[in-house]
Amino acid sequence: MDLLDQPHELRSPAVISDEVDGEVLAIDLDQGTYYVVPPAAAHVWRALTTGVPARVVAADRTADEQQAVAAFLAHLVEVGLVRAAPTPTVPDAPVPWDGSPLLLEAHDDMADLLGLDPIHDADDVAGWPTPTSE
Repeated sequence: MDLLDQPHELRSPAVISDEVDGEVLAIDLDQGTYYVVPPAAAHVWRALTTGVPARVVAADRTADEQQAVAAFLAHLVEVGLVRAAPTPTVPDAPVPWDGSPLLLEAHDDMADLLGLDPIHDADDVAGWPTPTSE
């Protein structure tokens, strides 16, 4: 089956995720890698990790947007956050996405990341988990 037609799901229990203030936080407990999906990509993340095939997510999109969804899914598979799901999920409505970049920020030094004070050590613009540049 083509990657775009294959439904996927979060690779739990090794991968956990939660949404906080519109941002998705995911942790690969096997690798100790912490991931952040910005709010602009959260709906696409949620769809791709709950069985909605990428082709459905990218339906009625420009060729560049379809390529972006395919590349995002391929990256999720490559880093081991998702696995093939047995059955697809059909969304009730099109997946909301404004075409913004589908980013997946990886942080692999958990000790440094968890040692940051989220109020005093976070970058004023980017926020936690980006440390201040001072």
